Amino acid sequence: MMTRQWKPQNCLRNAVKQVNSVFKLRFSLMGKLYGRLSLVSSLTLFSRFLGLARDMLFFSCFGASLIGEAFILAFTFPNLFRRMLGEGTLSSAFIPVFTDTLKKKSEQLALNLLSEVTSRLFLFLGIFTVLVCLLSYFASAGSWFSQEKWEVGLHLNSLSFTYIVLICSSAILVGALNSKGRFFAGAFSPVLLNLCMICSMVIGRFVLGLEIMVMAVILCGSVVFAGILQLALPWIQLKKTMNWKWHFTMSSSPEIDAIRSLFWVGALGAAVGQINILISRFLAYSLDESGGLSYLFLSSRLVELPLGVFAIAISTVFFPKMSKESSSDNKDAFWESVFTGLRMTAGITIPAAIGLGFLAVPILSALFQWGEFGSSEVQKAKGILSIACIGLPFYAISTFLVKVYHSRKNMTFPLHAAAISMLCNLVFSVVLMQEYQVHGLAWANVLAAVLQTTYLIVRLDGIRLKEVFSNKPFCSYSIVVASVFMSGILWLLKYLEIFSSSKQDSFIFLILAVPLGAGAYGFCLYLCGFPELKSLVGKIKSNRSVN
Repeated sequence: MMTRQWKPQNCLRNAVKQVNSVFKLRFSLMGKLYGRLSLVSSLTLFSRFLGLARDMLFFSCFGASLIGEAFILAFTFPNLFRRMLGEGTLSSAFIPVFTDTLKKKSEQLALNLLSEVTSRLFLFLGIFTVLVCLLSYFASAGSWFSQEKWEVGLHLNSLSFTYIVLICSSAILVGALNSKGRFFAGAFSPVLLNLCMICSMVIGRFVLGLEIMVMAVILCGSVVFAGILQLALPWIQLKKTMNWKWHFTMSSSPEIDAIRSLFWVGALGAAVGQINILISRFLAYSLDESGGLSYLFLSSRLVELPLGVFAIAISTVFFPKMSKESSSDNKDAFWESVFTGLRMTAGITIPAAIGLGFLAVPILSALFQWGEFGSSEVQKAKGILSIACIGLPFYAISTFLVKVYHSRKNMTFPLHAAAISMLCNLVFSVVLMQEYQVHGLAWANVLAAVLQTTYLIVRLDGIRLKEVFSNKPFCSYSIVVASVFMSGILWLLKYLEIFSSSKQDSFIFLILAVPLGAGAYGFCLYLCGFPELKSLVGKIKSNRSVN
């Protein structure tokens, strides 16, 4: 029998092969992660730009009028339930249990669980929707309120509230697809809503020349129609990819019990968080000064652009991954995902907030200064947007941290954080609005977000607060240096006053300032050694060398 002779070169060759295989696996996983992030971010970016077009049309058609603000308030309610049930707590409770069932049991049991959850949603939300719509309709038709704006708001709410059944059910189907690594339906869903609303306003205003009250009614109808399309898209994709056949069932199972136990604690936390938004909008709607709700809504929409394109995209992609790693008790991989997600979230939203603050006037002028929204409205909206920008990184980081807790099936601390945020927002709002009106409400939102984020960081056992301000593992120094460098570039451009404040010059200024600021930030961040940016650049270089 011949024995294989040991040779140093053989040992070295095997070691190199093993190292290469590890690097290939790592780059393959990173490639999948970047691929999913790019898909979600690209579609979300497209959706957000459509959302900007939608808002531009909306304020052109309605301005800061009573009917426009009534629609904003009415649309707040279905959006509140969408974020609380569909994209919020129910999804956060559903995805970890669905992922566990797929991994440890079978796909068929997971699909049965999906039918059990959606059946309950259709039944309970359907009954609730009918009651709310009837109550809103009769309240608006009667003489319950002395002010016309409350009657108009309730009437529009009775028409649009049906959207919650459709969008909440759609979000659960999207969550099931995300658990299988399929992110298209969820990322494309907002595109459908924006397209339907844009088409209704274009036809109503520019083709038929309708009055704004009739346009508001048609806009409510377009929201409900969009909800039907948003439900149909993931339904069809689930049927094709997983052969899912929905059947109505109210049967119970251990998985349903697990979702229920996670849901009720989380639902309270999500409800508290969404009540925050409702408080601000109700108080803004009740102010004597006109347009307060419109300016608050407009600033939140602009802040949601980077928040949705990047921060929520990061949370969406990392959440199923963190759930799997937590379920597998793979602590090292879990915390690596947490650090990576937080680092990317901060690295994107901090410069985005600075950029929005510096470029508030040209952005508002270029996008919204036309039709019923004039230069005086731009100046009033500027102050609100500047304040809201300060809260952007805190909104983004707290959103990701909530997903971190939910991936570990911990709903209690997000509940505590949401309660702290709501109470602080309520107190700050009531106090500050007396003196500063809608500006006080904007500051109250920011302060509440800061306290919520701080609490979530302090209670997370794998992160110490002092680590957040260190360069490892969050690259805080690198982000600060790059942000200061970008701020200097933007300040210099504003100081030179190359362009006037007209709409055309604002467009030209933004075309110059945005790429220059983003390029300066990215270049400086790369020089500071930001890991994900260096990895992305390395991947691009390796692809070029292969081609």
